[in-house]
Amino acid sequence: MLSLQSGNLRLCDRLNRREAMRLGGLGALGLTLPTLLAAQACAEPSQSGQHGATSFGRAKRCILLYMWGGPPHHDTFDLKPNAPREIRGEFAPIPTNVPGVEISDHLPLLAEQADKFTILRSLNHRDGDHISASHDLLTGNAYPRVSPLITARRSDHPHFGALLSHLQPRNNGLPGYVQLPCLLQSNSGKVIPGQYGGFLGSRYDPFIINAVPNKLPIEDPTFKQFIPQELRLQPGLTPMRLAGIGRIASQLDQRMKQLDRSRVAESLNSAQQKALSLLSSPQSRRAFDLSTEDPRLRDRYGRHTFGQELLFSRRLIEAGVPLVTVYWRNGPVRTDIGWDNHINNFPNLKNWQLPPLDRAFSALLTDMDSRGMLDDTLVVWMGEFGRSPQIDANGGRNHWPQVFSAVMAGAGIPRGTIFGASDRDGAYPKENPVSPLDLGATILHLLGIDITRHLYDQTGRPYQVCKGQPIKQLL
Repeated sequence: MLSLQSGNLRLCDRLNRREAMRLGGLGALGLTLPTLLAAQACAEPSQSGQHGATSFGRAKRCILLYMWGGPPHHDTFDLKPNAPREIRGEFAPIPTNVPGVEISDHLPLLAEQADKFTILRSLNHRDGDHISASHDLLTGNAYPRVSPLITARRSDHPHFGALLSHLQPRNNGLPGYVQLPCLLQSNSGKVIPGQYGGFLGSRYDPFIINAVPNKLPIEDPTFKQFIPQELRLQPGLTPMRLAGIGRIASQLDQRMKQLDRSRVAESLNSAQQKALSLLSSPQSRRAFDLSTEDPRLRDRYGRHTFGQELLFSRRLIEAGVPLVTVYWRNGPVRTDIGWDNHINNFPNLKNWQLPPLDRAFSALLTDMDSRGMLDDTLVVWMGEFGRSPQIDANGGRNHWPQVFSAVMAGAGIPRGTIFGASDRDGAYPKENPVSPLDLGATILHLLGIDITRHLYDQTGRPYQVCKGQPIKQLL
């Protein structure tokens, strides 16, 4: 069947409703009813826009920092100094540059940047499983079941970046959204749902950059480039030759359209097309080459995996990529457990987790603010849940979705504020509880996506974009 999805996507920007309805005759070419309905919905004025919310669509780009494993809110952004020692732990709160706002004493650089972000202290849900809970946070939709057999499926809800690529396509030769530094998998090898295009199809999967294997120490002064293996030109393969290959592929595609379009799709799939586009684009190759950055700026981010990932993320969105997701992978060789500190919580935080987080995240905020990028760039720091109030016999904190924290900055998010609160022990929400669906709705609202509209899977089944409610106090 002839696929006209790309034409359908352009309806959002170029056709009014009358023009969209005139396309009804394309049904004979394979334009199915769900696709037509999606086109019509895209041509309708946005409900969010009709209400005149000045925050709708303020974020032109987004960086998601996902702390796989579940960071402890008690030891980062919601300390409880008056709780019993077995709850408050070893760390102490320190003042920030915002009066009345305190965070961990192991985040001193972020404390100096508190006037640039909002802390959410009342996120909560009921799913204590890393895999399914991650789906909720990465898509703004609840996973349909909780089971140890969970893995990514094509029927999953799409990642925020996939929605953005589908509803707001950009023809700048760059991926719709980028994921780094790797495919996110559990220790048992299960692929985490919520990373992909889900029911929208593989066309909207992320461009995954396996740029740096997890073999770097906490600091590596020799860390110069961030070019993934897929984008390294082989000897004799120049950008000019690549451009020629691209033209030949395009000509072949045109010739084959009348014969067998599916074979062309198989021989040059969307991932290959994206890689070819990146390889042949001087702009994208410059974004990958961190050696062109001021060494002092690279030092401020930190010469470790997470620091250079965040610097790279800034360069990608600056080059025109609308959304980048960075998954935490910064532990020592072969022992990275993310933030899943069931044992040795405090040594892990002090030695491997908080120092690179503090340096890199604070540098990202400062760097982007100095460039004016925070005005229209949304930055979100979050994990799938928090950690338990009680410290166990192994010196660890266990999974705790009942309440946890996140950080948001940019795109009009209030600066230097706290939204919501947990109770005395950091066990449950005390004020303004926020669900993953509400957080997702807020992200999508700022990105200019109407959460009330419907999308359709490959069988024509409708799904509402997100059933949460945007957090009005943050808009």
